[in-house]
Amino acid sequence: MAKKLKQHRNVGEEYLQGVPVTLTQSISFPSRVVWNAMLDGLAWTEWLPLDSVEWTSEKPFGVGTTRTVQLGNDVIKEEFFAWEDGKRMAFRFDASPFPLFAAVEDYRLQDTSSGCDLLWTFKVSAIFPISWILSRKLTSTLKKSLPKLETLILANPERFGA
Repeated sequence: MAKKLKQHRNVGEEYLQGVPVTLTQSISFPSRVVWNAMLDGLAWTEWLPLDSVEWTSEKPFGVGTTRTVQLGNDVIKEEFFAWEDGKRMAFRFDASPFPLFAAVEDYRLQDTSSGCDLLWTFKVSAIFPISWILSRKLTSTLKKSLPKLETLILANPERFGA
């Protein structure tokens, strides 16, 4: 049974001020290839423990784009507040069943001589200890999952334009 969604605070760029990059993953593919994988809803479920990722806005994607993520019986509605094609996507949790006030994820790609770096930043506000637990859990999950993104691209180069 689906849980009732709670609307979260509408935050954006200002909410991330002063938050350091949480994780950096070097990937041996150029940023355009990694970006293509990040635009593929199914790909997110192949490198992260998500059940589905559905873009709910029409292309071209940009600021204001929305998507829905299914995680077990939980649904998270996301809205993108920052978008630079091929370089950055950042979204807020617009609504979820979790008792959060606000949550933001920011993904940035920077080309390197051997591929690119994916930089991930996350911030959440909730009643303690929920914010601390969620932040630790999500960071741990991403740390384990980010190497799977490169493995996915390596196994499917034509799918992502490698």
